[in-house]
Amino acid sequence: MIGNVSKAGLCSAALVVLCACARDSEEAIEARLAGWFHLGDRFAFQSRMRCTAAAFEVVEDRPKSTLAVQMDLENAKRQFRQGRVGAIRMGSFSPNDMADALLLSGDGAFGKQALAAVAQAVPCVVGTGVEGLFRNALTRPGGTLVYDHLTEGVIVLDPIEMVAVYLAGDVW
Repeated sequence: MIGNVSKAGLCSAALVVLCACARDSEEAIEARLAGWFHLGDRFAFQSRMRCTAAAFEVVEDRPKSTLAVQMDLENAKRQFRQGRVGAIRMGSFSPNDMADALLLSGDGAFGKQALAAVAQAVPCVVGTGVEGLFRNALTRPGGTLVYDHLTEGVIVLDPIEMVAVYLAGDVW
């Protein structure tokens, strides 16, 4: 015993502090994404104080009907401006193509937020196996690009590899 504090008490307090250093919990992110996607197994998950990266198998190549996916830039931007989850899928365009088009449009907020989420998540991506999955999903024609205001995260659904990749980060 150290003073009135036991070693077990100090260890418990240290564990609570270490657990509090993760930006997101696996369970919370998986539950959030399960509301929009038909999730299978989790491939990877890493969360640190300022970023999160996760990848999940999907068992269907399209989001659930609970996610309002837009098929054109104007409707996707309107949905985003209304504070709703922004989601877009445009036939033969890749999520990267759609993000570029959103950035270059008159109101590029959707594209800027998606780009920021990805850039800020880089420390959590390296060495997790998410990097290759995300790169492939981002450049895959027919993919879905999603921005979640609540978690400030971007999700990219790859309909060929059947994976949903989630990235989020903070700058504070």
